[in-house]
Amino acid sequence: MKKEIKALLEEAYSFGYFVGYRGHSEWIGWVRERKEELYRKAEELGVYDLVRNAYGRGREDGAKKRGEEINLGLIEKGKIEVEKEKPRIEMPSQQESERFEAEFARFLQTTTLILPPEFLDTLRHLEIPKMLRMGEI
Repeated sequence: MKKEIKALLEEAYSFGYFVGYRGHSEWIGWVRERKEELYRKAEELGVYDLVRNAYGRGREDGAKKRGEEINLGLIEKGKIEVEKEKPRIEMPSQQESERFEAEFARFLQTTTLILPPEFLDTLRHLEIPKMLRMGEI
């Protein structure tokens, strides 16, 4: 069960990081569905708050990293370009949803993310204390 919780925390953090880094909106169907699926699994395992915090932290870290990289790009160019007309946001079709899922899978393959220590420390608190496991190894 501990491995399932750790895997779920890593998945929530990674997905949150991806959403923050790519700047995706959380109300887009495929993002919302995947987030709800993570939260549903977390409720089943009794770690909803941990998963919600891992997702939120990942989203913040991803957005922060994106901002840093954007700023580095602007510094390297030496100028800030005037923003052009913003593109219209449309609801993704089924094909676009599949494209975003593929993009997320590629992102996970090319990016190494390490779960922050505060989430790993919380896993220790989920274990049964040694004195209650007298006969177990």
